[in-house]
Amino acid sequence: MDGSATKCAESTHIREIFSVMIMCLSVIVATSADAADVPAKPLAPGDVHVANSRVYIRVEKTGLGHVHGVVGMLSSGHITLDADQNAGQLVFDATSFLADVAYARKYLGVEGETAAHTQREVTANMLGAEVLDVKQFPTASFDIVSTRKTTQPSRQGFPVYEFVGEFTLHGVKRPLRFQAEVENRGEFLRIRGQFPLRQSEYGIKPLRKALGAVGVADDLAVHGDIIVVNAAR
Repeated sequence: MDGSATKCAESTHIREIFSVMIMCLSVIVATSADAADVPAKPLAPGDVHVANSRVYIRVEKTGLGHVHGVVGMLSSGHITLDADQNAGQLVFDATSFLADVAYARKYLGVEGETAAHTQREVTANMLGAEVLDVKQFPTASFDIVSTRKTTQPSRQGFPVYEFVGEFTLHGVKRPLRFQAEVENRGEFLRIRGQFPLRQSEYGIKPLRKALGAVGVADDLAVHGDIIVVNAAR
């Protein structure tokens, strides 16, 4: 084959390769467009709006340590009010927890600010094997047995419900009971409550450093700020 014929064959081969590439790209783009056209699953009454819901944890200090404010997301949830059984479930994404971001500290009433590098260090310690161990336990959950309205409203005048169920953290399940106020915002309900949590009861050893001179307390305060689709709308 002479040089001209060789160049012609190479050119034809290159055009074939480009044609295949263009076809593949067309399929990828079309598939992506189809995926984008699929609407998100609508929320049903009682479903938790996870993008707007948060859990906050106030971590007290021991010795020369510092008070920390932690925030985390939910991965799923459903709450049925006025239920005597099977009242729902909240699943917390432990891998999303962040320590000492400004809005978490403000929500929990923790004064001052924390430098970004310290936030990263504290978060890494919290998520690591010595504390939450999120690689082995990526979620925590609250299986709600019942939600009954109490006779006493909150200080803001909102109805207060007692939540009864079982809380699972770090692979340990324990009974849990607390009260939460329910604010009717029309399309959604804002449910806010808090409960104490002792880390050692869930197999977590409170973090200590510098021979125990710097550390965090065993007892934490967990605050939930949950947005739920109003079943009565």
